[in-house]
Amino acid sequence: MEALVRVLWALLVSAEFAGGTKQPSVNLSCYQCFKVTKEALCTPAECSPTDRVCVSNVLFTYSKAKVKMLLSKRCAPRCPNTNMKYEWLSGSQLFNRIIRQCCVPSLCNRAPATWQGPWAQRRRLLLPLAIGLLWALL
Repeated sequence: MEALVRVLWALLVSAEFAGGTKQPSVNLSCYQCFKVTKEALCTPAECSPTDRVCVSNVLFTYSKAKVKMLLSKRCAPRCPNTNMKYEWLSGSQLFNRIIRQCCVPSLCNRAPATWQGPWAQRRRLLLPLAIGLLWALL
């Protein structure tokens, strides 16, 4: 048994040295900002060596005539609570939605996809309403 352990140890050590020169590891880079209203205010920055994912949080606040969007982006060692969407009512006229996404390649937390933008959210709500109205008129 002792001989088997020595052979395995020798194989591991020789495999480590057989790799030749290693490239220095490159830290993850993510867009970073906190509660900004425009994507352009999020700037790329290098993460710490312990960070493994980029996190994006988008808060949408819908009122009668206005949609407000706040972005927060950062590096993180792991994804907090996985990707999620959370919705709630605050007050009598405000509807809120938070969308959190995590991703791995560098600078992957760029702008939200077009289907997530505030105007796309309104279109997604208006399309079924328009179809229902058309159906009622026919």
